[in-house]
Amino acid sequence: MKSKASVFLMVCLVVSLCVIVTLAQKQSKPAFARLTITQSEIGSYNELVKIYRESVVPAVKSQKGYLGIMLLSDPKTGKGISISIWESEEDAIANEKTGFYQEQVNKFKKFYTAPPIREGYEVSVKD
Repeated sequence: MKSKASVFLMVCLVVSLCVIVTLAQKQSKPAFARLTITQSEIGSYNELVKIYRESVVPAVKSQKGYLGIMLLSDPKTGKGISISIWESEEDAIANEKTGFYQEQVNKFKKFYTAPPIREGYEVSVKD
């Protein structure tokens, strides 16, 4: 039997992909999604969400190629998935090269109980 954390992660990924497709519909060309999967201290949920909403979201909106961003989180386990949508993979990579991405990740460093996992996906199907 799968653990609650595994089931949660699978559900988050399915929901994430649905959201990615919805956000990508803003564009007529394929978009690129950057996922950052995190494990944080249980009990830090409210502070993490506040930092994300008040600091990360406004900052990322100024980046070239930005299409959207969201945070999925489970306060019971401390797991979270940040999803940012970009016009292209080049746009997502550009903010990594400038240090912008790492600057945003570092805002949460004191809460992490494991290193964040960064993944990228092309949005290959849109409805």
